[in-house]
Amino acid sequence: MTDNARSGNHDRIKSVSVSLDIVTTLEQGPPRTITELADKLDRSPSNVLAHLRTLQERGFVVEEHNRYRPGLRYYEIGTAIREEYPLFVHGTQPADDLAADTGEFVWLMVEERGRGYYIYKSAGDAAVESGAYTMGSRWPLNASASGKVLLAHMDDTKAESVLDAHEMEQVTPNTITDRAELETELEQVREEGVARDHEESAVGIRGVAAPVQGLDGLIGAVAISGPASRIEGEYFHETLPRKIAQTADIIRIRYNGDAAVDG
Repeated sequence: MTDNARSGNHDRIKSVSVSLDIVTTLEQGPPRTITELADKLDRSPSNVLAHLRTLQERGFVVEEHNRYRPGLRYYEIGTAIREEYPLFVHGTQPADDLAADTGEFVWLMVEERGRGYYIYKSAGDAAVESGAYTMGSRWPLNASASGKVLLAHMDDTKAESVLDAHEMEQVTPNTITDRAELETELEQVREEGVARDHEESAVGIRGVAAPVQGLDGLIGAVAISGPASRIEGEYFHETLPRKIAQTADIIRIRYNGDAAVDG
């Protein structure tokens, strides 16, 4: 390979990185003008405009009143990707059934690159929207029942890598941020088969989660959440853990049965 080819390849990679920096900046705030983006990224307005034009042509950025925002192309891609996850394919109906039975919110979470992503939620009749959880949102694994389930069922090498790569974020005053305390909690999760959220991801909200196992390992977590005022006592410590474990088992059976047929 020639030096020019290497340089060209490097330039193209750098260019993609700049485009992604622009997209990430737009995602994290309100619509911005070219000048605002240029200042934020410490790049020239002409350079930012060149990237924006390409992103706009492909539907990844939209211009409105001289300001730019992410386009719905991301929603389209995210929806298509979500529907390929076995947990989504086999877990939505059981999640709906549990939400109808309990009246609470039920969630499906998968892990990618050391973060938890909610790929589905189902609302029961009494579900209370806290605003803390949103479908498609990315969460630190130490800050929710689902995340702790995912961590607890990783092999030791991967779990160590995830915890080393990501800070133990404190989402609420109750979030576990001490590594030793988290390790103790994860051991308890493995022993009991469920994890609990003691207002660790949202003040006033408690939750319970269980692992969903596939033929080749964990495919995700299913969780239920609701107001701490009613998710307490026996309901929190016995009833909901039993129900969430049953739902996880139903998803497992549906997934493994389908996988066996395909095989």
